[in-house]
Amino acid sequence: MKNYFSDANAFANENYSNYNGWDSLDGGGYDYADDYNYASEGVGEEAKASLPYILNISNSTTDDVSSVVFLGTNGNLLASNFGNPAAITITMDNGTVTYTEFLQSITNQPFKVGLMYLQSANTSQPFRQLVITYKEPNGRQVTLPVSPALDPMQQQGGVTIVRHKFPVNAFTSITTTILASATLTVRFYPSEELDIARGLAGKSVGKNYTKPNLSQFQFPSKGNLVG
Repeated sequence: MKNYFSDANAFANENYSNYNGWDSLDGGGYDYADDYNYASEGVGEEAKASLPYILNISNSTTDDVSSVVFLGTNGNLLASNFGNPAAITITMDNGTVTYTEFLQSITNQPFKVGLMYLQSANTSQPFRQLVITYKEPNGRQVTLPVSPALDPMQQQGGVTIVRHKFPVNAFTSITTTILASATLTVRFYPSEELDIARGLAGKSVGKNYTKPNLSQFQFPSKGNLVG
């Protein structure tokens, strides 16, 4: 029992799974050093379980396509096919919300990703490296490779959870390789979202979320549990 709680505490403080340590952007900008991801709640308001933004990224050809980019509102919203070759199609799986609308919303409602859930019928696709790029208006840029891995206790292929926190604003983009005839489904689970309109109702513009329940293998946490 002692070892269980020791391991659980270490897991709760581990914010940097699947990549080498990134504490903050040279001490400025966003701070990623906060412990216990998803543990905070809004004052006077119970935090709700995080619901995902779901992207389907498809390759219609029988060849792998490298440097496929998604997000990146500032550079890709008005670009032809959102900055990708014709073989790539990106759609949203959130009701009637389109990918164009989603990119537009990021400008006014940036959010912080708490974790990503990657899924594909091609069992190799979710484990292709993701490269997250974050820029600032002053020209500073940070590029971080994230290499998803199969959990040793996981019995199925084709899915993986990436526990990696990063901000998504109009400058944030992600590139990867989409394998031949494959579709990658990316679910972004936000831990926090900024909505200026909430201030008009006397609420904090920052809206926090608790962890989604994605796995039967669980560790204790303040909010909902996640494996």
